[in-house]
Amino acid sequence: MKAPGEPMLKPKPLKGFYHRRAVYVPVDPPSGIFGDVLKKRASREKETPFGRFFLLDNTAVLYRCIGASSAVIGLEHLIATGAKEILILGFCGSLNPDFSCIDVVSINKAYSEEGTSRHYIPGKKIFHSSGPLRQRIEDSLVERNLPFLQGVTVSTDAPFRETKSWLEDKQKKRIDVVDMEASAVFALGEYHGIPTAALMVVSDELAGKKWKNVFKYPRLNAQIKEYFFPFL
Repeated sequence: MKAPGEPMLKPKPLKGFYHRRAVYVPVDPPSGIFGDVLKKRASREKETPFGRFFLLDNTAVLYRCIGASSAVIGLEHLIATGAKEILILGFCGSLNPDFSCIDVVSINKAYSEEGTSRHYIPGKKIFHSSGPLRQRIEDSLVERNLPFLQGVTVSTDAPFRETKSWLEDKQKKRIDVVDMEASAVFALGEYHGIPTAALMVVSDELAGKKWKNVFKYPRLNAQIKEYFFPFL
């Protein structure tokens, strides 16, 4: 069930940033690889209090706007501008020992542990990506002979509160990875009737004896170039 009632505040369109396709990039690695390519390709760029926006030939991009509430605020403005589909190109932490650093995951389902999605779809805790859009993304990877995994994520507001008991609970629920935005973006899409999907690179592992992090590794940049850049 959608949240009842009309909002008192509505997002304003971003003049000059119309495109039916929207891509959301929550965070950039220390190398700044996303920012470099966006600045080179963009015909227009705008810094706002609710995110930085780029207009490319085939998409509008929300860049470096981390967390569920920030993501939804920025994307609301792109929807008001005319966006009709949203693709997340982001990063996640592995909770499943079978999901390793540098693996690429197509998200089919997201559990909400963030505080934003309930304002769009009250009482719902599990959100799905849009089948046709997800299939289109996966078909593109298959055509390029790029291997990927399909997985379930949990979106949290508090990465520094991921405890051992929290991890065990998520593993019992067969949740594969953790991120900070997917469930809220899927809820936003459901509310507006807009297809959403998420493609993520595993940047760290939480299931082992020690935390493993490859956010600064060159191989991560290679995966971004190969898997993500064709969708920009």
